Amino acid sequence: MLGASALALSVGMAHAETETAGASAPPAEGTQLAQADPMPTAGEQTGQDVQDEESTLGAVIVTARRRDERLQDVPIAVSAITGAQADLIGVDSTDLLTVVTPSLDFGQQPFAAIPFLRGVGSSSGGAGFESPIAIYVDDVYYASPNAKLFTLDNIESVQVLKGPQGTLFGRNATGGVIQVKTKQPEFKPSGKVTAGYANYDTISGSFYATGGLSDNIAANIAVSGSDQGEGYGESVLTGVETQKSKDWNIRAQMLINLSEKTSVKLAADYSDSESDMGANLGVLPGSVGIGGTTFSGEYNTATDGNDLVEIQQAGLSMHVNHEMSFADLVSVSAYRNTEMNTLLDQDASPITFFTLDLDSPTKTFSQEFRLVSNTDGPLEWVTGVYYLNAISKYDPATLTGIIFDPASIGDESAVYQFEDKQTLNSYSGFAEGTYRFLPDTSLTLGIRYTLDEYEFESIEQTIRSSVVPEFDVPGGEFTLEDDFDKFTYRAILDHKFTDDIMGYASYSRGFKSGGYNVAEPGTADTQAAVRPEVLDAYEIGLKTSLMENRLTFNIAGYYYDYKDLAVSITRQGSLFVINAAAAEIKGVDADFVFSPMDGLRIAGGIGYIDSEYSEFPNGPTYTPNPNPPFGFIVGSADLSGNETQRSPELTLSVAPSYTFRAGNGAVTLAASYYHNSGYYSDPENRLEQPSYELVNASLGYQFDNGLGIRLWGKNLTDDRYFTFLQGDFFKDPAAYAPPRTYGITLSKEF
Repeated sequence: MLGASALALSVGMAHAETETAGASAPPAEGTQLAQADPMPTAGEQTGQDVQDEESTLGAVIVTARRRDERLQDVPIAVSAITGAQADLIGVDSTDLLTVVTPSLDFGQQPFAAIPFLRGVGSSSGGAGFESPIAIYVDDVYYASPNAKLFTLDNIESVQVLKGPQGTLFGRNATGGVIQVKTKQPEFKPSGKVTAGYANYDTISGSFYATGGLSDNIAANIAVSGSDQGEGYGESVLTGVETQKSKDWNIRAQMLINLSEKTSVKLAADYSDSESDMGANLGVLPGSVGIGGTTFSGEYNTATDGNDLVEIQQAGLSMHVNHEMSFADLVSVSAYRNTEMNTLLDQDASPITFFTLDLDSPTKTFSQEFRLVSNTDGPLEWVTGVYYLNAISKYDPATLTGIIFDPASIGDESAVYQFEDKQTLNSYSGFAEGTYRFLPDTSLTLGIRYTLDEYEFESIEQTIRSSVVPEFDVPGGEFTLEDDFDKFTYRAILDHKFTDDIMGYASYSRGFKSGGYNVAEPGTADTQAAVRPEVLDAYEIGLKTSLMENRLTFNIAGYYYDYKDLAVSITRQGSLFVINAAAAEIKGVDADFVFSPMDGLRIAGGIGYIDSEYSEFPNGPTYTPNPNPPFGFIVGSADLSGNETQRSPELTLSVAPSYTFRAGNGAVTLAASYYHNSGYYSDPENRLEQPSYELVNASLGYQFDNGLGIRLWGKNLTDDRYFTFLQGDFFKDPAAYAPPRTYGITLSKEF
């Protein structure tokens, strides 16, 4: 994680601009001040040079092609926001990226993030499963879905790359990539401390400092935390408060300039979060869960209210940059350990039909070497190799309840326990080049080969109850292996009609590897690997800077041919991944930033999606059981023609902000409006998220001496919408997003 919830200010649709007061473009990411990416091509300006020359023109620097480029010059659909702009409009966690990225939906399970981008994603968050939306923090891949829901404190920028990124970012990036860049160590001393208080007795604080330790060494440290003292709801059975969270985080980095051409950056982070957000589930209004459980309130539960998820994660990384005569050599080495412990009442009733007690560690090691051209000329290229080792376990999983009673006497204390492990070794090589064959026209060609080797081990499976001694499940110990390999590629033709207008057309292929359903080990006969999914994408786009760069407007239209997409269903209470045959997705994204006068900024965007399963002959269905013990009857049907999961037809956002001088400082007024037309959360199209709107606002004053105060409010209309809605054997579980929240934040920069 990157930091505790910096108190949100307001939320709005934007791509970032360096013109915001206090904002700065990311330093050139191959210079000795930021080591994650290679240096710009010789003769080109660095990100800092662009800022110095165009700070009033809104230049945005992105690294979508592994080199520093202006956002308007990159022939890829990208939404980007700087850390300063994120602070201004209150984008303080990954789930809030929805309102700065057209067609992005960011839900969550009790213990995992479930992002969908342009209708591509998966609701599964189990051990060993990787999302089609790949998330990188400082070029380090976050494989575990338990690690992808985090706060965005002390960041330099966030970039969302839309569509398959199967060449330069090849790790399961079928739907897109989210790149998070943290603040890098600087030699000039500076820092910031914040403290805040909000309703629901929520306190938060953060500290950041950076500076030089010697002429060649700089370091930084970021510490943060938050604690919500009151819950949004309660258990109607016990009165225990529910829906609250707390976390604390620390990150430190050290930059060492070994010479003018070689530098090393070392980084370490640790975070610990406890939450029952999305846990302590209730059932959807109007439905009846197993045992006759009905809706008990938007944030309430009929269970004892003791569900809890704790996620601890730690990481170490080393970035090495070495400038050679023809290219920059970049090495990124990283180790991550994510530990998830959870207690979940899956049936959401007072009776123990099915309770999960999970210990699920995920350990990853990754190594990437890249060569990035740095000579002047019409050809720019990147090539490299990548290795990932990922070990995911349930160690153990303890499942308790009547459903596991071998004597069939309704024993609520019956236990099924298993321990299993999935090991992945992934190898890939890639190359991509852009050749400017006419003064204003370029062709980009890229290719990647990936080989994934999986091993699944069912180490132990046992059952016991009050009347049946513990025994081993027949066939419960076994080992399976599977390999998947694929070539992925892309081609982009772009043309600059003028210095301020660029058009492009592209084709790209994305590949998401398969793997096993680690959450449901079964036997060697029933545990089959999920097939890889492949997405072919066709896109045309236009990027414009108008009115002397006071208005930027970008638009892209796309068509996806999606094969073997992984779909999450629920079997016996566990999320299980199957392959749907095929889907077609088409749509349009557009975003803009308009600055009609100094200090006034209006950002917005719109996303339209038209999607359907073109083939899904044996899709999952859940029919309400009219007889006790109620719940649902699981079946199958042809779901061809249904809309794909979590694919809102229309998303719309507008966010104005105005900053002006007053006395010995500056006043900032900000507001935002976000509209989501609704979507189906399941392939059956039975469970629907209705349309909803979010309204947010903030008022802040920043003194010239560095002191700041800000009043803020989120979801001011107190609208209700779901973060998770997924039918299962027991119930239609419903987890609501936070209600209206508001508070005050104090800050001091130094």
